Amino acid sequence: MPVYPISPKHVPVPSLVNLLALWSLAAFPLTFVFPFEIKVVPYLALLAIAIYLLRASKEVRAGYGEMKPVVFAFALYLPYSLLGIWIHKGIISSADNGVHLLYFLGIAACFAVLPSRRLFWCGLSAAAIGAGALAIFQRVALGIDRPYGMFGINELGLSGSIKFGMVTTVFTLLALQAALDGCLPRRFRLWHAAGALVGLGGCVVIASRGPWLALLVVGGAVAAAKVMQLDRRHKLIAAGITLFSLTLLFALFHEELRERYLFTIGELTAMRGGDLNTSIGGRLVMWKAAWTMFLAHPLLGIGMNQFGPHLREMVALGQAPEFVAIFSQTHNEYLEALATGGLVGIAYLLWLFCAPALLFWRQLSLQRTGYDTQAAVGGLIVIASFALFAVSDNVFDRQVTTSLFAFLTLGFAMMAVRTIPASASADNSGTEKPVREVAVSL
Repeated sequence: MPVYPISPKHVPVPSLVNLLALWSLAAFPLTFVFPFEIKVVPYLALLAIAIYLLRASKEVRAGYGEMKPVVFAFALYLPYSLLGIWIHKGIISSADNGVHLLYFLGIAACFAVLPSRRLFWCGLSAAAIGAGALAIFQRVALGIDRPYGMFGINELGLSGSIKFGMVTTVFTLLALQAALDGCLPRRFRLWHAAGALVGLGGCVVIASRGPWLALLVVGGAVAAAKVMQLDRRHKLIAAGITLFSLTLLFALFHEELRERYLFTIGELTAMRGGDLNTSIGGRLVMWKAAWTMFLAHPLLGIGMNQFGPHLREMVALGQAPEFVAIFSQTHNEYLEALATGGLVGIAYLLWLFCAPALLFWRQLSLQRTGYDTQAAVGGLIVIASFALFAVSDNVFDRQVTTSLFAFLTLGFAMMAVRTIPASASADNSGTEKPVREVAVSL
């Protein structure tokens, strides 16, 4: 049975609280796929557990101290939003993202006391299976061209589909990482492999190009990193399994891939002829408009959620084509930050991405052979995925993607710092206390 080292600091928490935290966190990923009203139960349960832990355990509070740059990046977003609202005379609802980040920063305490991380990872793969199966059902059984899960549609028709693709992609990549974990028993790896395959099928039929890019880049990096650790025989086996899986997916969903390819070619052809009223062309127009707004307000931007009104002003003045007047976001999170927050806004966005990424990278570099590195790798997968999503769409314009980013990033951050001895996390002297190992089982 594999063992996972834990910090020598014991977290004195009643076993009932541990179990409640475990099952609530394991079930939580499904709330991003099936956002039924019952999701309020794990939300409230985790909040109550987190309040108890923060009051009762110094060790749990110390976990936040070991990830201070991440804590500050997430905690200060609400004051930053309120300050921006005051400066630009915006609406108070623009601060809702800051409230969500604070909530998930609080419940990150629950990740410090997980008695078993296996079940949490199983919950991630369950979400991948649920999202993939729902997307395939909507495409095959209901004939929906661009499955949108339970995210609904708006007047543009595709916003829910794109966000559903992001959520499905993140869970699929995490399932892939878990499936390739050689320390897990076979039954767990098979479960994660099922999550990766079904999730991948869902990503294909959702047909969102931004998530496809993240799937290709991040998924390829995860697979390549694992394959490099294998001997020649196992590399050949891995190559055979990969080829079989891709062939199976192509056989099942070749029509969807072909349609999306032809659609993209049609868009590029139209743009070459001067017609920018396409998905890609519209993005280019909005990106140019966002850059114009940034140049006019380089320091603090035009204000949160003000891109749409300013874009419509540009349309009225003839500075942008009329067909983009229906949009309210830039479809690029980096340009959105530049336009609405100026240099301060883009700096904050990069801090939100880079602070946890550096933490995860540092944890990987500090961990010796035998340490559980899954949390740090999982965190890097989440950051890389959202950083790529942000190139072709907004990721913080809807609650579901904002919450998913915060939940996984902060959860993995807390788990990552809790697997390193306090002395090693506090400095780089290399003097570490002996690590106590415990068997992890369900």
